[in-house]
Amino acid sequence: MRYVFLVLALVMNAGANILLKMGSKTARTLPPDASLLDKTFNFLNPLTVVAIVLFAANVLAYRKALDAFKLSIAYPIMVSGGLVLVTAAAWALPIFREQITPLQLAGIVLIAVGIWLVTM
Repeated sequence: MRYVFLVLALVMNAGANILLKMGSKTARTLPPDASLLDKTFNFLNPLTVVAIVLFAANVLAYRKALDAFKLSIAYPIMVSGGLVLVTAAAWALPIFREQITPLQLAGIVLIAVGIWLVTM
């Protein structure tokens, strides 16, 4: 039960980063003379807005998680866990089509082992 808010924060943070990238990939190319309003709405497309909301919710869940964890445990889990989730999504989701090299995969495995060691 103690991990609920930390895992929730981690998943929301990773999801927000993924949605930000998706928002940047789906934004339209505007002409140089486009209005500031058009540029703003293009930049703040629905995926980007949802990402911003997820980032805000992540902060609230992470703050709650810090009630139950030392910062020296919670922060490494957030950063490295997010890296593992975002990298997996970048590889698995067709919109990104990112390739993971064997060396990168080895690094991700080491990071996952590091997360486990930090939680011990």
